Amino acid sequence: MILRQVFGIIAVWSLVVSGVASHAQGLIRDAEIERTLKYVMQPLLKASGTSGSRVKIYIVNDRSMNAFVAGGSRIFVNSGLIRRLTTVEMLQAVLAHELGHITGGHLTQRAAQTGSIQTAMGIGLLLGVAAAAAGGGSGVAIGLQEAVRRSMLGFSRAQEASADESSVRYLIAAGINPQAAVDVLDLFRGQEVLSVKHQDPYVLSHPLTSQRLSRMRGYAQKYKDRPNTQVAGVSYWHARMVAKFNGFIGNPSRSLRRLKKNDNSELATLTRAIAYHRLPKPKKAVAYATKLTQMRPKDAYYHELRGQILLENGNASAAVGSYRRAAQLAPKEPLILAGLGHALLGVNSASANKEALVVLKKAYARDPLYGRMLRNLGLAYARSGQNGMASLVTAERYALQSNFKQAELHATRAQRLLPRGTVGWLRADDILGAVKRIRPRK
Repeated sequence: MILRQVFGIIAVWSLVVSGVASHAQGLIRDAEIERTLKYVMQPLLKASGTSGSRVKIYIVNDRSMNAFVAGGSRIFVNSGLIRRLTTVEMLQAVLAHELGHITGGHLTQRAAQTGSIQTAMGIGLLLGVAAAAAGGGSGVAIGLQEAVRRSMLGFSRAQEASADESSVRYLIAAGINPQAAVDVLDLFRGQEVLSVKHQDPYVLSHPLTSQRLSRMRGYAQKYKDRPNTQVAGVSYWHARMVAKFNGFIGNPSRSLRRLKKNDNSELATLTRAIAYHRLPKPKKAVAYATKLTQMRPKDAYYHELRGQILLENGNASAAVGSYRRAAQLAPKEPLILAGLGHALLGVNSASANKEALVVLKKAYARDPLYGRMLRNLGLAYARSGQNGMASLVTAERYALQSNFKQAELHATRAQRLLPRGTVGWLRADDILGAVKRIRPRK
């Protein structure tokens, strides 16, 4: 099952990187942000009758504004779009629209028009390899990427209308005023007259027409007097998420200048902790992170943030304490467990390395698709003398990056070191078989 997940996300991500977000640095992984997006999405899933385990949301590290669906029920949202949307309702309107594409079966219809889902993913993989080989500068690769983007990620006007209609139903049922959807479309109004290279990717994959905007305004007018009645607290968590995005992606000096000197609110404290961490001014960063844990002592994510700041400033021993507290408060959160394992490896004592392996194996069991965790798990296995397992998880990490040459190399090494027929040996064999099927022939 894990290997199917790994290679499923490889296929989707190769399509994303090569066909849409060619300038992206990858996926953003953050425990609090991922939890917040699930929380924001939950009332929409309930309104649509969709299982929360079915739909996955991924954050693309890209400053441009875009959101799209790919690979079945996976929603990808650019960090740039999240930062531009001023309210949680606007973000929910975007997610509701993408959910409309999923529940409407539009991905299946599009795949049928282009051949098959497998063919689409195969093209994406080939483009990912081609773009990497060309260093991102190949005119041929760029042309192919544009063709794939248009054919794979663009929906017809009828499908856009259907997704809009579904999104309004979901918003209303969730107690969210559909005016938020109009506010989102207004961000992109007028871009359809620009040349393709100057348009935001969202406009390219979601055709914006005057009829579509007029129709959405009609929906908003019909329900203009309906108040927002969605679950309490969602705006608070959204504000924290945006503050984290702005802090880690934006200019830290500018973020500090925007704060009023006498603003000692929680969000201002969060902004200062992250900004001082990035400047870097570690003493101030730790002080403000500590203040956050005092404001909300049972908040796992603030303890995690403090641990991250300590660890990235070379204080692994102190970081272990913060991560350990975070893991006690959120014992099932794989990214927090991964952070604790990383900090324990930083201590690098026999007992810490032993505990790191236990913790990282737990993180792996809950989320095998986190590259940094796989790197640290490989190191933990190596320090424990389990070189075969170290090679195996290293192979999985390279496979996740679509680096099939290195994946094959380390999987082959793992098979030489692991007893034939064991679970580890079979996992390595699965990697070799999958790489053989999808790696382009020379």
